[in-house]
Amino acid sequence: MELSPLRRIVNKKFVVTFILSTLILIISNVNGCFALQYTNYTSNKSQIQFQYPSDWLIKEKANRFEEGSDIDISKNNIAAGKIRIHFINDLLETFGSTNLDSVFTHFYEGHTTDDSKYEYQTLESPSFVNIDGQRTGSFLMTFKQKNEIDPIIGALQYWITFVGNNGYVIDFISTSENYGNPDNIEIRDHFIKSINFLGLNNITDTSGRISSVSTFAE
Repeated sequence: MELSPLRRIVNKKFVVTFILSTLILIISNVNGCFALQYTNYTSNKSQIQFQYPSDWLIKEKANRFEEGSDIDISKNNIAAGKIRIHFINDLLETFGSTNLDSVFTHFYEGHTTDDSKYEYQTLESPSFVNIDGQRTGSFLMTFKQKNEIDPIIGALQYWITFVGNNGYVIDFISTSENYGNPDNIEIRDHFIKSINFLGLNNITDTSGRISSVSTFAE
């Protein structure tokens, strides 16, 4: 039996709608397969929790005598991106002060002044952001080797915060061209938002100084 013209049009619309729905479902599944996956990590030694890309490698210092940062997170290649966490358990010994504003100012000046090996440029001026409820200084800079035929050019973002009597210097480093790629943008944002500082017995007040508070169990 031959279908009427109206019925044929309805059937064609149904087929087109079905095909489009199937394509959307396939594309969604493909995007889901390639979406970045994250792993939870807790360091009781550095009193911090966070999430990092599941296909990145993480290494934590075995003891304080090892060189480098306390926690390194990367994908085998620092050029592609690397997160470093430095844990400071004595603010006065390390910085000579418990005032975040003062320490942050000196840290910025000391890390953006050209030296014999590198020249520096500030891309994002010093500002304060919030990480897990803690006031945190941050800035973004580039560095370039001097007197080299093929100089290393990199991007480096810092976050500095005081949590009670402890401090954290966190940075993300990569080549300049890799810093702004979509994956690294998402990784940085996700990592920073996922941070949870453990064992808060003190807080940092709005002036950047340490003030003790009591901790109550709920």
